[in-house]
Amino acid sequence: MSIEYTIDAESDIDFAIDELVDGYGVSLASAFRIRLEAMLEKIASMPYGFSLVDPPFPRYPGLRVVAIKKFAARLIFYTPTETGILVVRVLLASSDWASAMGSMD
Repeated sequence: MSIEYTIDAESDIDFAIDELVDGYGVSLASAFRIRLEAMLEKIASMPYGFSLVDPPFPRYPGLRVVAIKKFAARLIFYTPTETGILVVRVLLASSDWASAMGSMD
């Protein structure tokens, strides 16, 4: 199964890692990266096994969301694809993620 990323998702991950390094150090940022990669592998192995975003986003049909294990404040938003998943965003749960993804329109 393949894991692809939008440019926004790549930026989100880089931002999260930088924020963790600045606030808590390299070891926590490394732990985040490891947990993120493990979660993405799990998602790719069962892409329909996690919750659909409700209400749905027409811009991202089939958009799903899951928290990162041990880093539950960060959410992975993704869509299943024919060959795996497309990671759309990786955002803080407390953020205005609807606006970050271009609203529901």
